[in-house]
Amino acid sequence: MIRRTRVEVDLGAIVGNARAVREIAGTDVYAVVKADGYGHGAIAVSRALMRARAAAGFCVSLVEEGVVLRDAGISAPILIMGPSQHGGEDEMVMRDLVPVISAEEELYAIAAVAQARQRTIDAHLKVDTGMARLGVSVERAGELAVVAANNGIRIVGLMTHFACADSDDPADPDSTTRAQLRRFAEADRIVVAAGAPLRVRHAANSSGGLLFSEARFDLVRTGIALYGNGRWPAGAAHQQAMRLVTEVAQLRTVPAGSAIGYGHAWTAQRTTRVAVLPVGYADGLPRRATGHAQAALRGQRVPLVGRISMDIAIADVTDVPDTEVGDPVVLLGRAAGGASISAAEYGEWAGISEYEVTCGMSKRVPRTYVGESS
Repeated sequence: MIRRTRVEVDLGAIVGNARAVREIAGTDVYAVVKADGYGHGAIAVSRALMRARAAAGFCVSLVEEGVVLRDAGISAPILIMGPSQHGGEDEMVMRDLVPVISAEEELYAIAAVAQARQRTIDAHLKVDTGMARLGVSVERAGELAVVAANNGIRIVGLMTHFACADSDDPADPDSTTRAQLRRFAEADRIVVAAGAPLRVRHAANSSGGLLFSEARFDLVRTGIALYGNGRWPAGAAHQQAMRLVTEVAQLRTVPAGSAIGYGHAWTAQRTTRVAVLPVGYADGLPRRATGHAQAALRGQRVPLVGRISMDIAIADVTDVPDTEVGDPVVLLGRAAGGASISAAEYGEWAGISEYEVTCGMSKRVPRTYVGESS
């Protein structure tokens, strides 16, 4: 590695977060590692969780993501939750990936494979309880469970997805989340009455599992909390797992009145010492954070000045006079001296969510792994 810009992922933190979720929820954790583990690296994250026995299974969106995990030696159950399954039904069956059926046409596509291979396939049925995105209607869930049973598919799991668990008040009995839970209970009754051999029920994403005790059922699907972000109960121990780190590449002093960067969007009001940082929006430091973003250097926060460009950001280090070329600079995550930068704050600077922060870290930035836990 020549350019000293990297994403550091603390696998020990991820394992610790998974164990914290499991302890709070009192149930199994299925780790959501879609989108390359929210930018953290799906293979490395999954292997660490498997070694530590901190996750009972995994969730991805795409068939291809499930295949990557199987090829990497992940033997635990893997749910394929996304709608992009057409053409991959046979691959799911042969790789022992668990299809999540969220539409009638998916049911028939899986059934065709079951019939062609003369085998029974286990699947989970997703019901729409209020997200209005994916899932069969509650009213038709029983009918489709019967169709499944008649076509070589065992509906062994029933699931839904919450729309507002990350913003609902857990003390509100009339919250959207609790309304969805009531609909889910109705779907459960209907599907059981239809004879489905249900073994697993799950509804909770990270916020649902951490904040709504009645949403935990047999497992919680933990995504953003796994990586130490999102909404946690007050006082719950967790740790952000990702850091975006670079080093000071050059230092220069510019006189008052000097304009810096594209468009001359920032002008020095004093004689200013600036540090050139080899990181930009092509790496995951959003251009929209211009004028807001900060970095942590030698235990202090320093502002980024001028427009963030594709490969370079500029920090005003005038108030950190001992700065030297080669000094480590933290753009995201834990830093020395109490100057850490959270994913929420990083996202606020650019008007994006915590999910976008970590998923948006470019593939050109190498991932390095620390804190391996057993």
